[in-house]
Amino acid sequence: MSNVKVISQATIFRNGYRYASHPHAALGADGEIVVVFNQTRRNRFIFHPPHDPEYRNLVTRSDSLGQTWSPPQVAPSYDYSGMECASLTTLSSGRMLLNQWKNRWYPLALARAGAPELVQYPDEFVRELVVSGELDTGSQISGDPEDFAPWARGHGDAFVHVSEDHGRSFAVTTRIDTGQFHGGYGLRGCVELPDGTLLLPLNDIPEFCTIFTVRSNDGGLSWRNPNLVARRDGHLFTEAAMTLARDGSVLCMMRDDTTRIMHSCRSADQGVSWSVAEANGIDGYPPHLLTLPDGRILCTYGVRQPEFSIRAVLSDDNGRNWQSRDPLMIRRHLRNRDLGYPATLMLDDGSLFTVYYCQDANGVTGIEFTRWRR
Repeated sequence: MSNVKVISQATIFRNGYRYASHPHAALGADGEIVVVFNQTRRNRFIFHPPHDPEYRNLVTRSDSLGQTWSPPQVAPSYDYSGMECASLTTLSSGRMLLNQWKNRWYPLALARAGAPELVQYPDEFVRELVVSGELDTGSQISGDPEDFAPWARGHGDAFVHVSEDHGRSFAVTTRIDTGQFHGGYGLRGCVELPDGTLLLPLNDIPEFCTIFTVRSNDGGLSWRNPNLVARRDGHLFTEAAMTLARDGSVLCMMRDDTTRIMHSCRSADQGVSWSVAEANGIDGYPPHLLTLPDGRILCTYGVRQPEFSIRAVLSDDNGRNWQSRDPLMIRRHLRNRDLGYPATLMLDDGSLFTVYYCQDANGVTGIEFTRWRR
């Protein structure tokens, strides 16, 4: 393992009454760093977005390389709650896109009286939490889950919101038709192809086993052509990231909740067809991909086992092989596995900016960053 050269490291947002997590970031066309993250109330037990109706997505920005940050604002509006993780994309035109998945939620009494759709109840949340192994919450509330989660979850909708002011506001909203796929949750933004076409990777919430894309030819104002990317028997593919490689192919990487080893596939025809997803040896999740100016690809990810850390690995052959035996240690010695979901930007001065979430010494979960060089 190789330690990076840390230039600065600081907190973006932390509040003792709130739980802030799962960030993503983009560099605005105006040069500012824009970060979106999840926020809910701080509770006795940790619930992540699939199990808590009070999550909202907040946006904050910095024009000082992370030294100061604007007060976080809800995006796109207060009509959007019960959210999954969100992502940002800056297009070559300067337009910024925010994509989200919004769950529908019901009070338990209303759900039992006759919800207008199939819903999942707290005992199902417990089973999901126990099987995932992500948190201790499932076993902690298994005795009486309805005391701690008195709500039911229905399905939801995928949205893309458009900003013409570098992410300060998102005035245009499009609902995505996911076609044959059950739902469309994505947390790593889209890829802009050389002809201006956008590919947005999503997965089939709530099954969490299939990766697909939707396509836009008008700068994110409309989306079409849901297209399968990765699905394999015995695997649970979710939370995919994509990047345009130096050789012109599109690389897709995803977490696999069966093997816990990330998998990759690629397209040589602008996302029309894809190779079979294969394990790539990276033991962590979820991925964030960044193609560097020299053509190498940087994959940033979290490790939720001792040593709890934020890491990155490099590929110098368009993502076919990774230096997984010598990861770059961006942040190490974190407190516990309540961490991760890093995303990395390259700033104008050539330094790298990685945003992630973690707990502080008091057990308060918040958003932090490390600015670094190799």
